[in-house]
Amino acid sequence: MYASLSMTNLRWGAYAFTSFWGAYLLFQLEPLIGKFILPWFGGSPAVWITCMLFFQVFLLGGYAYAHLNLKRFSARHQGVIHTLLLLLAVLALPVTPDPSLKPDNSDQPTLDILLLLACSVGLPYFILATTSPLLQAWIVRINPTRSPYTLYALSNVGSLLALLSYPFVFEPYFRLGQQTSGWSVGFVIYVLLCACIALDFRRLATQNAIVAEPMAIDDEIRLSDKLSPRVLWLFWLALPAASTTLLLAATNQLCQDVASVPFLWIIPLSLYVSSFIFCFAKRDWYQRKFFIPALFLAALALTVVLYNPGKFTLGAQVMIYSASLFFCCMTCHGELYRLRPQPSHLTAYYLAISVGGALGGIFVALCAPLLFPLYFEFHISLFACCLLTLLAVAVDSQLSENKRDNRKLWLLSVGVLIGLGVSLANHAFQTATAKAHISRNFYGVLRVEERFLENPALAKRFLRHGVIDHGFQFLAPEKKHIATAYFANDSGVGLTLNNFWREHGRRIGLVGLGVGTILSYGKADDYFRVYDIDPAVVDVAKTHFTYLQDTAARYDIVVADARLALEREAPQQFDVLILDAFSGDAIPMHLLTEQALQLYLRHLRPDGVLAIHISNNYLDLRPLVTGMARRAGYQSLLVESTADKNAGRYLSEWALLSKNQAFLQQRVFQKFSPTSATAQEAIVWTDDFSNMFRLLK
Repeated sequence: MYASLSMTNLRWGAYAFTSFWGAYLLFQLEPLIGKFILPWFGGSPAVWITCMLFFQVFLLGGYAYAHLNLKRFSARHQGVIHTLLLLLAVLALPVTPDPSLKPDNSDQPTLDILLLLACSVGLPYFILATTSPLLQAWIVRINPTRSPYTLYALSNVGSLLALLSYPFVFEPYFRLGQQTSGWSVGFVIYVLLCACIALDFRRLATQNAIVAEPMAIDDEIRLSDKLSPRVLWLFWLALPAASTTLLLAATNQLCQDVASVPFLWIIPLSLYVSSFIFCFAKRDWYQRKFFIPALFLAALALTVVLYNPGKFTLGAQVMIYSASLFFCCMTCHGELYRLRPQPSHLTAYYLAISVGGALGGIFVALCAPLLFPLYFEFHISLFACCLLTLLAVAVDSQLSENKRDNRKLWLLSVGVLIGLGVSLANHAFQTATAKAHISRNFYGVLRVEERFLENPALAKRFLRHGVIDHGFQFLAPEKKHIATAYFANDSGVGLTLNNFWREHGRRIGLVGLGVGTILSYGKADDYFRVYDIDPAVVDVAKTHFTYLQDTAARYDIVVADARLALEREAPQQFDVLILDAFSGDAIPMHLLTEQALQLYLRHLRPDGVLAIHISNNYLDLRPLVTGMARRAGYQSLLVESTADKNAGRYLSEWALLSKNQAFLQQRVFQKFSPTSATAQEAIVWTDDFSNMFRLLK
């Protein structure tokens, strides 16, 4: 008896650890592979959103396989089939994308990313995705008296630990090559564990030591037993679809305005996973009387932020966004847990959840950019989470056991829901109609806005990407030629172009077009070669601003990622190379690595100047450019300029790197000091190693 009990506990422990380890590897792979391919597609936040679409679809594939394996094959064959797939997945190691998969152009980045991920990590990710539903379905046939949902909560603990450990442990201290190698070793360990479990399950099936169908584990009459299959499946699909859509929409906005880096991918995803842990770990951890009021309060607070973002600090906004996401996920997943079926329908339940998640990913990554000019999927998903929560309560029970209080609570809840919907719809309408032009594609949302029209002398036309102004032009004809914003005459780039001369004209490289302001410095014998990854930016600069039309210089525009284009081109012999490529408020990280610097210097003349725009609300890039300059043997100057609204000048910071002493020692530069960072503070990033934490302000 004791031996049997010991064996039962040992087997349960093996299932628990394998569930945990499989989930850990699954969610460790997501930021790892996302960071690996991010530089190949311009560093856009949409790279991570597309990765999430791939993960959701392959998670669905893993859950579908688990469901079909259990329904179509006998218990004796299930373990053998799974063991063969496990061994096949080992052949796909290591999970390092081949450089030959790097795209030649950026015409179809979404499709390119999906194909790349399928080729490099598709099979291992698919196998890991089968772990949770398959092992739970097996253990309830071996030990039908224990709840399998504990394993689901445990697997989500593994997922959360993987997410939190990546930016704090693996990313700061290990290179990408070391990370992929270490992950591959961990996957081999997982394969051995899972193969042993599969073969043990086959042995027990051969000995008729398992039950044919899982039995009810308690006397509880579940809500799922009362509802029709259609209603049940509707909730199983809609609740995870709404929470996944909100997760991706919130991530998109956060990365657009700060930087597309694993740390900021992981904050929303960790909150999402945490809600599964709380809801599935124990039956009474999700309490409606607490979480539903918290949901509506957070949603209302977020609506206030949407209308008045300038009145809230970055920290306050992040906290409100995070709280709203967490409470939406808690209510959606809490109601999803209340709608759980008996164990005999376990794999169908998980399959439906994964279908809902995949639908959310498809909506955000593929449908929303085609349907909406702005990020309206955020408004829709926030309202949908609140609506679905109330609908789930409506089919279950009342909000209060007291009938009189129940009517009041329902009236209040419906009233708040209607008010929230009207506010979100009004905000969406206002943001869409108050702009001269809006366009959206893989690289984000561009908005052209006209401001200060009541004063013709100050009337301006702006280009915004996310919440950041990326340049503007005065509308008055006599002021259209003025260099404005971060590119005024006393800015680092302005001083460089006004004080660097060639007898027979200059060759100037520009990474990031914006509205074309920098071309206002062009002379008749100058040549500008402009690189911009986003074709929409080029269209806006040509149709809504006149800097390109008015410049005296010759120019060519290369629509491609600057690094990929420069890698393919012969040395351009630039006199000045200007780096002003921003996604939201951050330069894509792959443009600031040691390898990128060597590429820039290959295209720069020995006495040329590399001008890097480092103005940023959240990151202090001075230690990075200092480290870059010292590594290359270049002198660097930090040029800071003050703001003047009437003159159209923004506060800006530019780093100038050069070996040209005659240029750097001109009187105009003598008041500026070298980029300030001690030898210990100086930072150098490489393509496979970077740490954003050291740059946070």
